[in-house]
Formats: sequence, C-alpha cells, structure tokens
Amino acid sequence: MVSTSMSLVPITAAPPPGGVHGPATNLNIGMDYWSTPASSHIPALHGKVTSSPVTGAIVPAGSRDNQSQVWLQDERELKRQRRKQSNRESARRSRLRKQAECDDLAHRAEVLKDENTSLRAEVSRVRSEYEKLLEENTSLKVRLDEVLSREDLRSGTKSQQLISTTQQTAS
Repeated sequence: MVSTSMSLVPITAAPPPGGVHGPATNLNIGMDYWSTPASSHIPALHGKVTSSPVTGAIVPAGSRDNQSQVWLQDERELKRQRRKQSNRESARRSRLRKQAECDDLAHRAEVLKDENTSLRAEVSRVRSEYEKLLEENTSLKVRLDEVLSREDLRSGTKSQQLISTTQQTAS
C-alpha cells in the first residue's frame, strides 16, 4: 500500500446561502504557496476565519498542489490579461494624444498661412504706397526747383533793376 501525505482543509458546516460546499475562499489565491516557510509541512491559512464549528475533510496533498498551481496560473493569466488591457488603453491614449497634437499643428499651420498671406498683402500695399509717395516727392522737388528758378529770375531782374537804379541815383 502506498502512503500519500494528506492535509486538512477546513470546510464550513453549512454552505452560505446559494453557495456550494467546498474549501473556504481565499482572496489571496496562490499566495499561500509563496508565503509558506520551506520547513513547514502545514499549509498557511489566510483570509477570513469563521467562528462557526468547522469539520475537516481529507484532501490528497497532490490535489491541493495542483489546485494551487492552477490558481497560480489563473492569477498569472489574469495579471497578464490586465497588463495587456492596460497597455492597449495606454496605446489608445497615446494615439489620441498624437492625433490631437497633429490636428493642433495642422490648425496652427493654417492660421500661420492665413497670417502670412495677409502680411504679404500688407507689404505689397505699403510698397505701392511708398512708390506713389516717392513719385509725388520727385514731382514736388521738380516743381520746387522750377518755382525757385523762376524766383531767382525775378529776383535777379529786380536786383539788376535795383542796381541800375542805385547807379543812376548815385551819378
């Protein structure tokens, strides 16, 4: 006869309403596997301890180890799934942020193009006004020169008349 080690697993006397008979639920599934000291042969019990009378059931140790491994694998799978989902959400947020940035830059480029167009139009208008003023200034200078030369001629004839008059009176 082969002797297998057996461990005691607590079972509640009466199942919870709508529940099923079985081992007490442990929210730290698989943690007892990691937290049990290597020298201890008694598995650590974690979770809520009930004050109602408890009867023990004999469960083969190999079965409990398989359950722990299954729970551990399930927990790892859940963590992996959560991490994947978190990464998907992070990537989605990153894509949305990048898209918003791209849209913002496109809008900014459009605004700058419009501003550039209006500034070019203003430069053209100012240059045209400058050219007109330059022509007007040139024509005014020419007129001024003509007026001054006429004045010089008049003042020159007057001064000659004045000189001749003074010479006549002096004689």
